[in-house]
Amino acid sequence: MTKFDRLVGFMIKPWVIMLFILLMFLSFFYLDKPIAYFFHDLDLGNKLTFLNLIANLGSEKFYIGPMLILALVFRYIYREKTWEIRTWFLLLSVLFPTIICLILKISLGRARPELLFSDNLYGLFGFKIKSIYWSLPSGHTTNIMGFIFGLCALLPRYCYALIISGLILASSRILLTNHYVTDVLVASYLALLEVSFLLWYLRRNKLLIYSKKYI
Repeated sequence: MTKFDRLVGFMIKPWVIMLFILLMFLSFFYLDKPIAYFFHDLDLGNKLTFLNLIANLGSEKFYIGPMLILALVFRYIYREKTWEIRTWFLLLSVLFPTIICLILKISLGRARPELLFSDNLYGLFGFKIKSIYWSLPSGHTTNIMGFIFGLCALLPRYCYALIISGLILASSRILLTNHYVTDVLVASYLALLEVSFLLWYLRRNKLLIYSKKYI
């Protein structure tokens, strides 16, 4: 059992799930707005411009396109089956959570912090097709953490360092008030569950091949 397996096993324990739901409840009603106002007043986007560059790393264009091209290269040019499968896995680690994230965004209709600052709108408004109501879960966080958890599955020896790096990147969405704390945490947790499901499926079908030096 790898570090990533142990992490997933811990995070799906019933008492951990209940604590996480409680934390999300408390954050939604008591923490999200004060934290958003705090960082809005700091205006870090203009003071620390590098945060905008970090936040942009969550865009799907940095993951889906390059991973697709790399997978095709391993399939048709270099013909490395092992690395092709690993690359498809990394692609799906981003694509699968991203699709679910979009469905949840549209269905929940949570107003972004921008609407809190401009119109004092906060909360869930149900089905919405306007992106200004697509705050939960965070799409950039989903992309980042989906990729990070995919790497954790392939390189479990570096699991904790990868996760810390991913969370630091994802936190830029909070610092720049693009998202609430709840948006980022929910996106991270869902990405963990979705990637672990993909990993289970590939293992079940004996498709994912590890390099022993990374386990």
